[in-house]
Amino acid sequence: MDKKRKYLLILIIGVCIAILGIIILYLINFDIIVLTLNTVEGAPIVLISYIIRVCILAGCSIYLFIRWFSQEKLYTSDLPFLFGMFFLFVAFNKLLELIVNFLYPLVPIEIYLPYLKIRQLAVIGAVAPMIFLSIMMIITLWQVKGRISKDMDSKKINRVSLMILGIIAVIEATLIIITPNTTFAGINIAIFIVSSFLVITWMFYFSYRNKRLSQVNTLMLTIGFGAYLISQIIRPLVQFIIGENALFVVITEIVDIVIGIIIFIGYIRKSKY
Repeated sequence: MDKKRKYLLILIIGVCIAILGIIILYLINFDIIVLTLNTVEGAPIVLISYIIRVCILAGCSIYLFIRWFSQEKLYTSDLPFLFGMFFLFVAFNKLLELIVNFLYPLVPIEIYLPYLKIRQLAVIGAVAPMIFLSIMMIITLWQVKGRISKDMDSKKINRVSLMILGIIAVIEATLIIITPNTTFAGINIAIFIVSSFLVITWMFYFSYRNKRLSQVNTLMLTIGFGAYLISQIIRPLVQFIIGENALFVVITEIVDIVIGIIIFIGYIRKSKY
């Protein structure tokens, strides 16, 4: 089996397993989801907004993977693969988030909390590709500045980056699993998301200022990820003003759709340097 077929098979199997897991979770909670749709004001609109968001994310992911598989040589550190995984994980994360939002009004906290943790574990997967890219860029920067050996080749940089990413993921996953309640769960994941996107935004801004990653539009990616970072920071304030209702969810989904489109355009357009 050649490399392309091997990667394609692994990707298809992984997606199928993830879809099966999502279907099982929806079937287990089908009655509660239907009850939420029938009793909670604005729930159908929320469902439609999530469906639109997931379709857009899936479309972006498919496009990026097609571009990756069209390359003569395939590497998991390639930008099409990393961005494709980013959009794919975010799509699955939104499907889990929908379950969590639909369970919240009707189930006891001891049932809701495990689902919240599953969704938060998916967040780690969503940001992992961009964190991996950020780590590689930081190592490259240190090489340029002479802080580490310049003899490290791309394969070793990838291995070290993957190892650091694994350590970060294990630490955050452990914190999520041992979280005792929803309050700490919210604080923990908020710190993780803000710190992660702060590093990611800096990475693309650094690339823009130093004319790196010319195959993508680093300025638009800086704006996109920066906007997402800002939206995450001000989201609690907006939620306090609007309230935890369907309007808040729909507004956040619309904002995230716009930001996602900016990030996607930033990938498919090249920088002018």
